[in-house]
Amino acid sequence: MMSAGVLRPLSHRITSEAFYRAVVAAGRAPSAYDRKPWRWQMGDGVLDLFTDPTRMSGLPDPDGRLVTISCGAALHHARVTLAARGWQVTVTRLPEAADPAHLARLHIDGAAPVSPATADLARRIKQRHTDVHPITGDPIDPETLQAIGTAFGSQHVRLEVLRPDQILALTVASVHVPVLDSTDAQWHGELALWTGSDRIAAADDDLRQPIVHGDHDRAATLAVLYGSSDHMIDWLHAGEALSTGSLVATSLGVSVLPLSAPVEHADARQALRRTAPEVRFPYLMLRLGRYATGTAAPPSSLQPAGETTGP
Repeated sequence: MMSAGVLRPLSHRITSEAFYRAVVAAGRAPSAYDRKPWRWQMGDGVLDLFTDPTRMSGLPDPDGRLVTISCGAALHHARVTLAARGWQVTVTRLPEAADPAHLARLHIDGAAPVSPATADLARRIKQRHTDVHPITGDPIDPETLQAIGTAFGSQHVRLEVLRPDQILALTVASVHVPVLDSTDAQWHGELALWTGSDRIAAADDDLRQPIVHGDHDRAATLAVLYGSSDHMIDWLHAGEALSTGSLVATSLGVSVLPLSAPVEHADARQALRRTAPEVRFPYLMLRLGRYATGTAAPPSSLQPAGETTGP
């Protein structure tokens, strides 16, 4: 770190070291299926971020939504790391219209003061992890939930917390959404846990639906990350929001589990929109909660449920 007003020459060695640390930190970002579908390129004093969809080969992501959200999370991790080390950085998103794989370019403009909030976020990068186990702690209090929602909303997207009646309605609607792979199965399993039933509500005669045994998940908060449009720039911002919100949640002792299955398929998206009409374009569903002391599992990366940015 460096103090305000202290200038350093931007030599190749200094920028290279700063970018190297940013890339290392970005590698800890949540990503779809833990595939880290991005590629960094450094040259001429800039750091460029590209998608690498080959790392998602064989996995469901036909429009590149999950790849872009994952890259957005990596971008935010890199931004925070540079800022916490005392650098003012200009970020240009989608710098080349002719190359949609080129998502962002970072340029170090010079030295800048480091705020305590930025330094704290950077420290949380190593602490943040994903836990797919049922939530075992107390429900999140309104003040903490508001702080987390504000963090998600700082990146041009919104977080809508679902009411219990909306979750139950989504659970019933999900009976008719096919379980095609592990992402769908984990989403259905999460809903089954939340409703406190061994099999998803109203699906006793449907053997395709998963049976879930174990602790109920009523202490969890389910929310939707969404925006007003559904383009690549929106997905990139959604990934940056996933990073921001997850790091703030970590600082407040809250776990964030992204679930992409509700937005990966058209039928699931329609069910979500019917349940929560205010959600225009959903990017991810998120499960937030606290774990009772000593019950959280070891750190893990983005799970097959699609935590992307992970998600």
